[in-house]
Amino acid sequence: MDDPRRVFSALLALACGLAGGFLALAHPVSPLLALSGFYLAAMVALWLPGIWLFAVPACLPFLNFAPWTGWLVLEEFDLLLLAVLAAGYFRLARRPRDTAFRWTQPLAFSTSIIALFAAASLLSLARGVLDAGGLTWGWFQGYGDPMNSLRATKSLLWATLCIPLLLDALRQSVEQSCKRLAAGMLVGLVVVIGAVLWERAAFPGWFNFTSKYRTTALFWEMHVGGAAIDAYLALATPFVAWALRSARRPWQWAWGALLAVLVTYAGLTTFSRGVYLSMLAPLVLLGLLLWVQKAGLDLRALAVDLWRRRHPHGWRAKAAWALGVVLVAEVVGVLNGGSFMASRLTTTERDFGSRMAHWQRGLDLLRDPVDWTTGIGLGRLPSHYARTYPEGEWSGHVAWQSGQSGQSGQGGQGAEPPVMRVSGPDTDDYLEGLYAATQRVRPEPGARYRANVQVRVDAPTGVYLQLCERHLLYPARCQNAYLPLKPVADPAASPWQRITVPLQGPRFKDTPWYAPRLGMFSVMVLGAGAHADFRSIGLQNTNGQEQLSNGDFAQNLAHWFPAARFYFLPWHIDNLFLEVLVERGVLGSILWLALVGTALWQLVLGSARRQPLAPYLAASLCGVLLVGLVSSVMDVPRVAFLLFLLAFFALHLARASRPSPP
Repeated sequence: MDDPRRVFSALLALACGLAGGFLALAHPVSPLLALSGFYLAAMVALWLPGIWLFAVPACLPFLNFAPWTGWLVLEEFDLLLLAVLAAGYFRLARRPRDTAFRWTQPLAFSTSIIALFAAASLLSLARGVLDAGGLTWGWFQGYGDPMNSLRATKSLLWATLCIPLLLDALRQSVEQSCKRLAAGMLVGLVVVIGAVLWERAAFPGWFNFTSKYRTTALFWEMHVGGAAIDAYLALATPFVAWALRSARRPWQWAWGALLAVLVTYAGLTTFSRGVYLSMLAPLVLLGLLLWVQKAGLDLRALAVDLWRRRHPHGWRAKAAWALGVVLVAEVVGVLNGGSFMASRLTTTERDFGSRMAHWQRGLDLLRDPVDWTTGIGLGRLPSHYARTYPEGEWSGHVAWQSGQSGQSGQGGQGAEPPVMRVSGPDTDDYLEGLYAATQRVRPEPGARYRANVQVRVDAPTGVYLQLCERHLLYPARCQNAYLPLKPVADPAASPWQRITVPLQGPRFKDTPWYAPRLGMFSVMVLGAGAHADFRSIGLQNTNGQEQLSNGDFAQNLAHWFPAARFYFLPWHIDNLFLEVLVERGVLGSILWLALVGTALWQLVLGSARRQPLAPYLAASLCGVLLVGLVSSVMDVPRVAFLLFLLAFFALHLARASRPSPP
């Protein structure tokens, strides 16, 4: 293999394969299953080239099991991407010399923008890692640790590595690639809708619109708030219109119409004003672009077409009018009758004032010309915000320590066992109990539970134990115990206290088979500046069966998942554009705007505009930009990856749509 292109592809395939195997073997729950899934995905991607354009968007909404694994920086979706990349680059390496992928493509404007943005992001990554004290590897690092910079970077890394595979797929068939991407987006959306229907049925109820319960589906990144589901719905909803327009038979259209009704329901139950705007406005743009595409940018023809479309002809037009009536009735039904969203709409002006103040504090983090140029560093916004503003401090911390000093243990005589330290807020008592170390437990109907802990405190501290029916943010039926702890009086005695306490509260009830309730066991420390070290935590049901995994913390924080409730201020700046500016600086912001702007230009006015999928891609990108006016997006790696993938697809769809030179 003397072709440098093939050698480089082979090296990338090997690197992705080794990285995927390493990540799978480190999986906290089932390394064997993770490794098997990784190699199965790689083989499927190898045998079916191009299928990844369908599989990746389809699997994106559910390939994250953070509440069970405890991983924050890495996730199962990374395994899928590494499998796809390993297989894809292996295929490129095996291509004959005359058909091998050209790494030295003519440098187009879009390619230059991607390269420059990637370089600027690497600079911001370096600043973030250095700002956090240098890179230290840890499988269970959180938002204040160096690995969070890698977490904020990986979405762009994966999407950039997918570009050669994307170009290869488009070279094989533009039409097939577009259909695979759209179908994958629809399947992923079906997964999200299914999760929403289960979540609503299990907790507030399908038609309970007065509760303050806001849907999160399977976006566990929302354990500290945020707008993961908001941004995802904005990206995916336009493809429902693609399904409707692509339907050739009434039953196909009916399935698309049902999907439209359900995705509207999912969007409404987020109770997010940004979602409402981002789902409606892009659809208006989509309709305009479809008319323009059909009219060939002839304004006269467009006007005539608009006039003619006022009068429905055929079953499709009549069905579309009926669907419109159903969707309007659905919206009115949710907003009518004193719904939670109706009350939120009345407080929009007040909430916007608070958000403006939040944005200003975020901008004030840029303190010098270097910060303004390159940003404070990727993944560093939460830590800087919490450290800079007392009113924006974290509501708690969860950390693992291998010994009393918190340093890596050396073993041997006198070595301390590992502990989990749970801390409350630093200064604000108002935030106590709003941050916890949690673990998934399925509450048994009729069961009573007791907890036993081995704990150490160095000051009077309150510890709150709670087992609740809980999906992610909102507890339902709970059993609780409060432990008022004091340090051990005798300095010569062991500082550890063994406590067994029954949990008090209502017994758990049976749930319908179609809506089983998830459970969550939580450990919280009450009081500002307080913390407690746990050597072990156990939870037993009535039969004495242990319910917790890794209760002795021998596996670091595996199975333990930190989660916030009701207070999410320091984790998000709640604006996509400010998020990019603060962490990547003016340089990164300009390049990011150029990247997204070029993609939209190509889809609306450029060479990609005549592709059937172009209007839907444009509406999708516009939707996430509208969500970004009031929400962060880049701090959710899965959603950020999807944004980059669609933008890169649009840019290279434009290149594939240009006529070949003679």
